[in-house]
Amino acid sequence: MNKLDFLEELRYYLRNLSSQDQKEIIQDFEEHFEMGRSEGKTDEEIVRSLGSPQQIAKDLQSTQQYEKVPANHSAQNQSPRIGIIIGLFFFNLIIVLGPSIGIAGTILGIWVVAFSFVVQLFIAGFQWIIHPESFYLFELFASITLAGSGLLIFIVINYVTNAAIRIFSKYIAFNVRLVKGEDRA
Repeated sequence: MNKLDFLEELRYYLRNLSSQDQKEIIQDFEEHFEMGRSEGKTDEEIVRSLGSPQQIAKDLQSTQQYEKVPANHSAQNQSPRIGIIIGLFFFNLIIVLGPSIGIAGTILGIWVVAFSFVVQLFIAGFQWIIHPESFYLFELFASITLAGSGLLIFIVINYVTNAAIRIFSKYIAFNVRLVKGEDRA
C-alpha cells in the first residue's frame, strides 16, 4: 500500500468526523510520510510502521469523542454549577455553621472537663505533699472518683469525636460531589 491508498482509506474511515478534523488528521499523516521519506523509508515501510488505517481512525475518533465530552460538559453546566456553589455557601453559612460550631464547642468542653477531672488527682496529690496537715482523706477519694470519671469520659468523648469527624468529612465530600455534579437525582 502506498501513501495515496493509505490516505484514501484513512479518509474513508474518518468520514464521521468533521471536515476540519479530517483535514488536520490527513495533514498530520502527510507530514509523517514526508518525514519517513526524508529518513530514506519507502511508503510501504511507513505504512507498516503506522498500522491499519481503520484502527488509526477508530483510535482517533474515540480520542476526539473523549476530548469533546468534558469540554461540552463543563461549558453547558457552568451556570448551574455556580448556582449550586452559591446555594451551598449560603446554606452552609446560615443552617450548618451555627450547629456545627455549637457541637464542636460542646465536644471541646467535654474534652476539657475530662482532662480537668484527671488532673484533679494530681492536684490533690500535690496538695497532700505541700500541706499534709490540711489534707483530708475525703479529698483523695473524691479526686480518685473524679479521675476515674474523667478517664471514662475520655473514652466516650473519643468515640463521639471520631464519629463527628466522620460525619463532617462525609458532609464535605457530599458538598464536593454535588458541586462536581456527581450527585444529581
